[in-house]
Amino acid sequence: MYSRIKLSARLALNGSYLKTLPLLTLIIFASFVFMLSNPIFNMFVGIKYYSVIFAVISFAVLIMIVSPARLRLETKHFMLARGMKNIKIRTGLSGFGKSLVFYPLLFCLKIFWLAVFETVPVSSAVLFYFYLSENSLSLRAFSVLCVGIIILAAAGLGFYFVFIQRYSKAAFFLACYEDFSPIDAIKESIRKTKESLADILLFKLGFLPWFMLCIGIVPMLFVIPYYKQSLVHYFIK
Repeated sequence: MYSRIKLSARLALNGSYLKTLPLLTLIIFASFVFMLSNPIFNMFVGIKYYSVIFAVISFAVLIMIVSPARLRLETKHFMLARGMKNIKIRTGLSGFGKSLVFYPLLFCLKIFWLAVFETVPVSSAVLFYFYLSENSLSLRAFSVLCVGIIILAAAGLGFYFVFIQRYSKAAFFLACYEDFSPIDAIKESIRKTKESLADILLFKLGFLPWFMLCIGIVPMLFVIPYYKQSLVHYFIK
């Protein structure tokens, strides 16, 4: 079944890669500029209170650029999946405002659940650190506790990645339905993915070898559209 979905994605992208590249290039370029601008600013100015101001402003600018671009890109992939290759996308202030709310909200939700799933290993590591500062342990006991904390952290990450698939369709719904608010899209995604969290994650993991090629920037321009188009076809199957 996955092979048919990926084949459908390739057929939808056939001759249409260039339609996704401008937005994808903008997203990648803006993200790299943001990552580099703060260290460069701190290098010349030093880490002072106005470096924090600069970081906040640059992050706000990044969100204002990337969020609408991501929503437009999601819409393009949906239209390609429906065979609408020659229709122009029109997004007004409503779509712009929704994107500015949706993507930061989704990011905060994912960070919150990461903190929840990693609470036990992080708390264990902190307690372990304070215990070692006052007491001594044998090398064997130290190794066992370290391995235990690592296993807990790995298990937490595993459950976390499965759990957050409940949000995987949210951008898809926001792009598909103009009358959906960001909250509506997230709620609908949670409702529609209840029984398929592990399946969605397995489908995404199938692209891991492709993403390993993205160490260089250029492969991203081909792998990411293929991945996003495949996800859209998976969601509408």
